[in-house]
Amino acid sequence: MNEETRPLIVSGGGDVFEITDFTVITDSEQFIVMIENALHEWSLGGQSPAGVKRPRSHSLPADFLQRCSWSHDSKSITYPPSREFLLTHVWPEGLPEVTKEDDQESEHTAAGITDLSLVESNFYPWSVITAQFGVFEYVLLSPMREEKDGIFTEDDLQMIQSGVEVAFANSECSLPVFVQYGTPDRVFYVGSLQHGNIRTTFETIHTHRGFMKHKCLSGLLELFKERLNDVSVQPLDITVAIQLEYIIRNDFDFDELSSDTSFVKNMNILSLPFGTSRDVVKEFRLLTAWPGLKQEAITDTVNYSDLDPYAAPRWRASVTFHKGIKGFLFRALSRCKDVIRSEDTMTVKEIVGDQIGQRTAVDAFGSVIDGGSGMKINIVGHGLPLESSQVREWVNSIFTKEEPDRVASPVSSPYVEFLQTCEDSLKQAKSAPRNSFLDRLVKVLLNCILRIENSRDQLLAFCQIWNAFVEHLRGYWERNEDILGLSDTGVPDLSKSLLYQKVQMIQCCIESRRKRHELFDATKNFASRDDEFFDASEEFMDTEENPLMNEINNEPEGRLQVANGLNLLNHPEIPIYVPITQDRSPMTEDMLEEHAEYLASIPGEDRVKAQLDTLLSDMQAFKAANPGCCLEDFVRWHSPRDYVEDEDGRGHLSDRMSMNDNVWQTTWGSARSVAVAHQSRLFNESKEAEQILQMFSYIKISELFKFIMPVALVTCVSRLMEESEECYSLLQSDLKNAISRIVRYTQRQNLDDCLEALNLLRKVESAITEYSSLKSKFELREEDVEEDDSDGEISSEFIADGSTLKTFVIDLMSGNAPTQAFSNASPEMVTVPVTILGAPNSPLAMSIRRLLHNDARVELDAAEHDAGISDSAELKFPPITRKHYILRCVSPREKGSPRAMPQRMAAFIDGDDFRVCQSLTTDLTFS
Repeated sequence: MNEETRPLIVSGGGDVFEITDFTVITDSEQFIVMIENALHEWSLGGQSPAGVKRPRSHSLPADFLQRCSWSHDSKSITYPPSREFLLTHVWPEGLPEVTKEDDQESEHTAAGITDLSLVESNFYPWSVITAQFGVFEYVLLSPMREEKDGIFTEDDLQMIQSGVEVAFANSECSLPVFVQYGTPDRVFYVGSLQHGNIRTTFETIHTHRGFMKHKCLSGLLELFKERLNDVSVQPLDITVAIQLEYIIRNDFDFDELSSDTSFVKNMNILSLPFGTSRDVVKEFRLLTAWPGLKQEAITDTVNYSDLDPYAAPRWRASVTFHKGIKGFLFRALSRCKDVIRSEDTMTVKEIVGDQIGQRTAVDAFGSVIDGGSGMKINIVGHGLPLESSQVREWVNSIFTKEEPDRVASPVSSPYVEFLQTCEDSLKQAKSAPRNSFLDRLVKVLLNCILRIENSRDQLLAFCQIWNAFVEHLRGYWERNEDILGLSDTGVPDLSKSLLYQKVQMIQCCIESRRKRHELFDATKNFASRDDEFFDASEEFMDTEENPLMNEINNEPEGRLQVANGLNLLNHPEIPIYVPITQDRSPMTEDMLEEHAEYLASIPGEDRVKAQLDTLLSDMQAFKAANPGCCLEDFVRWHSPRDYVEDEDGRGHLSDRMSMNDNVWQTTWGSARSVAVAHQSRLFNESKEAEQILQMFSYIKISELFKFIMPVALVTCVSRLMEESEECYSLLQSDLKNAISRIVRYTQRQNLDDCLEALNLLRKVESAITEYSSLKSKFELREEDVEEDDSDGEISSEFIADGSTLKTFVIDLMSGNAPTQAFSNASPEMVTVPVTILGAPNSPLAMSIRRLLHNDARVELDAAEHDAGISDSAELKFPPITRKHYILRCVSPREKGSPRAMPQRMAAFIDGDDFRVCQSLTTDLTFS
């Protein structure tokens, strides 16, 4: 038995009673002690609470609450035996320091009480408790687990609340404390604040069907006065703030798997669709407000109201978008990514099968070897999603003549600089040139994915286009024609994607074969040009062969041109001719890697020999073009720096060339006089071209998508850059980061970089789509620019030209909610409301009025007189969605109380949903 629970006297007989130790604390006392410990740990109690962020009440800077973030400290509190609560201290960050004047004015009153008079809490969306009760720093007790720890009965609420109040009183903590009641979605809080003899109670009334009289100002005033026990002769000086919300909703269930293919099919096949065909604006809100009115200045009863939105001194707007919608570009790229990750081993030929209409040997001799039916059944090709004529048309469009880049319309200088920065960064990506045939191929392939819903048919159409593309390349190869846009290709550009390098390699093969044919045509009659036959000399066999004379007497072959300023050293009268040499074998980056691995795998001597094929070919061609030449002649032409001339004009080979067993000397000794036309080919263009074309034809589908992905990413981000002109300020950071990830992926082929790039591209595409969708809702007309009745002049500040409308839409989208301490913000409000200048008759306000007027509810007869509001203008408003009332006064709550204290009541009316939150303060000095 523990010491704390052991009885002081143990029963030893019938005459002795057991005495229990009453110092053992109960469950409620343990609960209170844990709260006190948390308050002590946060330094929130005592005479000088260092942990209180707002010790004195004072006015906040303009728009401070709209910009500030909220912070919190949390601690788990156990209510024995098994209930758990979360105690959270919440405050706005960056609160200004208290001045001496403010400190003197409010040193005897807690900040939470004085704050009830501040209008900054009016209609504040980023903290529910601040909007409901008018406090800025508070402590909240909420259940950890809704079902097990929630407070659902009034008895339970009173028990928990009494323990909390005792803990705060013992700790001398003057912060408002709230307890969450019911489920979290009900947003129901009660609480209190005790500061000496002054006590504020925070009460909530929430019903799903309130009385009609309480849904207007007159009924709320009666309720407020009743709660204040108003028995004074003088009427209370009550100020009122009112906000009416008009909300246009666009609710739909968006199925990302079923896209609007008809929208894509109507577009040009070489144009990438972007965004979505659906309206992504979920809600548009117009907030009309009267920030401060005397109760006598407005009439708002059940039967009549003069709350005309046209007379509201402040108009603000906010917007909410559907989230999670995937744009066309993201869906296409995601499909490519999924195929890459699947590592599908099926080849293009296996997916598509033999092309329909392609005649094979079996077809040619079918009537001979097959005595059966002549009907051909193509099982695979029967279900191909694209007709052959459509495939031909699309592939032909890929190989159309390149058009020059369109002349961009004049744009703002900041956008030009931003675009140039993105273009410079994108040049580092290993992709394909803009508007090249490969760029157009990717657009057609991505359109195949977007135009077809079925995933199997998407792959079939993709492979159909690829197959036809490969056959088109084969046609260029077989006809010996330059591939469109690659006529000036020398060697594969290693700064481009591997797919582009492979196609460049085919172009290199075409050029090599064409040169070889031209060389053959130029030299095929060389042997018969001077055919003369002589009888052999009788002394021929007796004469010692002189190799030098034989070389001099040989007919030169394979000359290209005279080497300026160079003559044979052994025959100064004969100029040196530049020989026709074989081109160096072009290689793509994967071929270079394979060659490097091969060289690393063989012994040193063989490795040296393997790298001398080109040198040997050049030496043989040089000897054929320059009979009687020597190694020094070859070095003077091929490597001039290795031929050194002394001061007296005599020359000799460099020390490097003069070393024993020098490979150049060894190779020169073994080189014969053979012109290029008679040499073995160093670069077998036929073999290389066929290997690439065969690889293209039988490539695995996952490898094909891996080939396509770098070009697809660059093509898609270029499309987004074009569409971002008006709203680039919203997405500069995301777009730059996306380009950085794309560049890194194209260089390293790391799929993680691809995934990061896709997520960023999705954000960018969504932002541009949201901007376009929102902007399209506002219709500006010339007649909206009318003369101002007050001064008879047109106020240029309120003219909603293109730039003003763009700025308004960007402001609506860029005013993101401040960082929240926890889930305590209004779930409907996610962007900061934007003030509409010149309302209600400015051009921008008129476009909003037209937007509201076009709402379907306006057509209902009841909409014209909803809640007694009569619209006097031609453009009518839809029914009011929500009403917010905030009532304030400074008065004693009890009769005979010596001090007038701040009193506040907030009412929130949303259809039948009715909520009243009261912050009522009482001076208990003489109670």
